Formats: sequence, C-alpha cells, structure tokens
Amino acid sequence: MVLIPFPKLVGAIGSPGITGDSVGEQVDSSRTNDRPVALVTGATRGIGRAIAIALAAQGFHVIVTGRTLDEGTGVNPATGHVLPGSLESTLTEIVTVGGSGRAIRHDVLDLDHATAPVDDVFAVEGRLDVLVNNAVYVGPGNDALFADNEPADIVRRVTGNLTAPLLLTRQFLNLVAEQEPDPRVGTRAWVVNITSDAGRRTPERLAGRGGWSLVYAATKAGFHRIADMVAHEYGHHGIRAVNVNPGLVATERVLDSGASVAWIAENGVRPFVIGEAVLRLLRDPLVGNGAYVHAQEYLREVMGDENYEQFVTRDPENRT
Repeated sequence: MVLIPFPKLVGAIGSPGITGDSVGEQVDSSRTNDRPVALVTGATRGIGRAIAIALAAQGFHVIVTGRTLDEGTGVNPATGHVLPGSLESTLTEIVTVGGSGRAIRHDVLDLDHATAPVDDVFAVEGRLDVLVNNAVYVGPGNDALFADNEPADIVRRVTGNLTAPLLLTRQFLNLVAEQEPDPRVGTRAWVVNITSDAGRRTPERLAGRGGWSLVYAATKAGFHRIADMVAHEYGHHGIRAVNVNPGLVATERVLDSGASVAWIAENGVRPFVIGEAVLRLLRDPLVGNGAYVHAQEYLREVMGDENYEQFVTRDPENRT
C-alpha cells in the first residue's frame, strides 16, 4: 500500500497530556510491550467493554474511557438501579485475558475536554492505531416523543452522540498524521464507529413502546455519516473507517430497564459477540473502507451458521 503524505490539520483542539475532571484518575498506565494501541470510549460495560476485552485478548494495549470509575457506583437513569460495570472492572478483565491497558474517566458532555482521551493517549503511549467511538449520552428523554423532550435534553443528546465523537475523531486525524503504520494493524489507523439502525430507518414502534426517539435517530444519523466521510477524505492517507451496527444486544442496562426494551433483552445477543465481530473485521481485507457492517450478520457469514450458533450461546468466560 502506498500512503500519501498526511496533511497537518490546523486549529487542533486541546493539548497533549491535558488533565481535568473529565480525565480524572488513571488506572494502570503500564504498557507491557510494544503492542498496537486502541482507545475504546464508553467501555465501563456493555458493547464497549466487550470490544476492549476482545482487542486486549488479541494483543492490543487498550485504553478505556467512561464515567464510572469504581464498581457499584454506576446507575441506570431509567430505573435508578445500580448497574454492574466500571472502568476498574474492565481493566481487571483486560489484565485477566493477558492484555495491558489503562483507564481514563471521561464524560462526553464535557466539551472543554472533548479531545482529552486522544490527547492523553498520544502523550503517554505515543501512538493510536484504533479509535472505537462507542460512548453515547445516557439520560432522560430517549423514550419520549419529540415535542415532549426538554430542550436541555436535546442539546445533551446532540452533544454526547454527535458533537463529542466528531471532535474526538478530528483530533485523532490530526495527531495520527505523523504516525507510521503498524504492520500488525495493516494500515495507518482505524476508526470504528458503533452505530445503530436508528440512524438508517424509521422504527416500527413509537418511542417508549419499543422504538427510538426522533432526537436519538437524528444524532445517530449524523454519527452514521462520519465513517464513510472519513474514508472518503482520508482513505488515501491510510485511514480506514467503518460503521458497525451491533444489532440487538442484551447489555447490562437493557437487562435492567424493564418492559420498554424487554424485546431486546429477550432477543439480543450478549456483548461479547460484538467484540468478536469488531476484532475479526479489523483483520478482514474484504471489509471495504467506509463500509457499513451489521455485526451479527457479518459474524454469522464468516463463521458459518453452525459455528455462529455455538459461539453466541457459549459461556463468555470460556475463551477457547
């Protein structure tokens, strides 16, 4: 592959090593060897956690971000219940699978430090090979019809779901400009965006009755266009980007949220399935730059029906 020299962007936001409330405590900053580096946002639980663990198990040094540092302090805003999952426990699992990594506490609503995770990774690790944009705003209003949304909730959802990943991705493109490709990754860098059907189609049901809200759909539609446009503008510089739709996933928050998402809890796969799909597509030369990939359909295709069914029903703790 011939890589065209990457132009330096102007007006980069933030500075390397930025600190503040959005970064907070860091856990285990050791990088045990010269591994490729991945940053996974929103990795305290669910899909982000699963992707982080899958990457770590296959040799990546993984930096994870989220708001919940300590186990037992994360709360589901829909129920008020304490949710399992934290940066601390994700990092523990990363080490358990033989990986290395560290954790940065970060809130996608904190635009003053929107680029802090990427800045920090380049300051500490010196490179970043894979950026996984998974974090979203989790708060009230997602089950409401549009006219019932409070304006402040609309602004928060747009900020967390669209503005924050735009700014983070922009800074990533800026800082990756000087980076030589890691041959184990196969290109200069990857952007993996965890998208949703909400950004592509109209739901069969209304929000609060199994469907999604207009605001959520609008933010995910905008987010959905980042990957293919990054591929369009920077593919010739060795940047690969992909949209990954996880499909129905029975995350910790879904399992705790009751009747409004019961059909997802009953029919969704467990998060580790999505981690495996992301890991495989990063190594798959047949996945086009800027592609849209439905994680479950993709994994079924590459594994075959029988192996896929055995995989999705296995104990996620059994990694053989």
